[in-house]
Amino acid sequence: MATKSKVVEKSFRIGAGRFVQETGCIKTVADEVELLKCKKPFVMGGTCALSITKNDIEESFNNKGFTGCFYEFKGFCVPEHCQKIVESDEFKNADIVIGVGGGILMDASKLCAVLGDKPVILIPTSSATCASYAPLSVTYNNIGQPLGTKHHNREVNCVLCDMDILSKQPVRLFKSGVYDSLAKFMETKQRIIGKNEDEIDIGLRSSFELSRFLYDRLNEDFDKACVDIENKQNTKAVFDCVYLAIAVTGVVSGLARGSNQTAIAHKIYESARALFPEQASKYLHGEVVAVGLISQLYYNGEAENAQKFAQKMKERNMVISLNEMGIEHTEENLNKLYEKMLASSAMAGTKEDEHKQLMEALKLII
Repeated sequence: MATKSKVVEKSFRIGAGRFVQETGCIKTVADEVELLKCKKPFVMGGTCALSITKNDIEESFNNKGFTGCFYEFKGFCVPEHCQKIVESDEFKNADIVIGVGGGILMDASKLCAVLGDKPVILIPTSSATCASYAPLSVTYNNIGQPLGTKHHNREVNCVLCDMDILSKQPVRLFKSGVYDSLAKFMETKQRIIGKNEDEIDIGLRSSFELSRFLYDRLNEDFDKACVDIENKQNTKAVFDCVYLAIAVTGVVSGLARGSNQTAIAHKIYESARALFPEQASKYLHGEVVAVGLISQLYYNGEAENAQKFAQKMKERNMVISLNEMGIEHTEENLNKLYEKMLASSAMAGTKEDEHKQLMEALKLII
């Protein structure tokens, strides 16, 4: 049953150089710059992210006598956009990149750092994805259609998760990150089904076992953490879920070495963004992945669990179909999605019976 896939990254990139998760740690950003023997930071961030972080970052720089250049980044992680940033005089004069914001900004900062051969410090303002930890960048065109994932040959130098910021993130972003993390267990499990231990890569087995813990603990803490974030409270449930959604999820991904765990749910996200960019762009990465997980469970042979999973999402005020996202429920759209999925790496090496299973799985969400 499990699809066949090759490992696309030979190294196990399982950590950032430093991962700091504390209240107020954004104020130590200059210390992290200094540890990397740098003193001319290039700070790139979204409009909202910079509005809530710039004062603290500048104060930290001033205490060390650093003068930072701030760049307001807009749009998607488009390779051509990142290349233009790298070619700018401001970027060339800098010796380190600091990225502040959400997942797209994290990916763009990592790509700019690699293209410009500079170290990178990332300050996530939400836990909507593990992008601040994972050594890769998901790239898009200007209208948000995925172009592919660039796996970097080095890890992020430092991640600063300031709980003053992350405990006040919109709960919608928090939910997105949790469901993106939940996907790791179900997607990795799909790669193991039907295989004996001699056929399973030890990294994949390690990834699966850690993803099981991740899945159980996030489900245990999720509802309380949502309430606490709504009340802007930095509780243990919030702290733990943020850590799990960013750091542990990043390790799970790294153990799988850039393949194997990226299966049905994430490919549904990529396919929806490619085929229906206008509709899908209104929803977060983890929200679309969560809908894909309903199909993932069905495809894994867990039809009953797929229904229960969808019901729990509904109780948590989340969308449970692509139709609810504005992608019309038609045979034409279903077939477009099916053909796109069939041609993806998630279905590599599959047989006719698995193709039929995929079609039935997609019918649940469109």
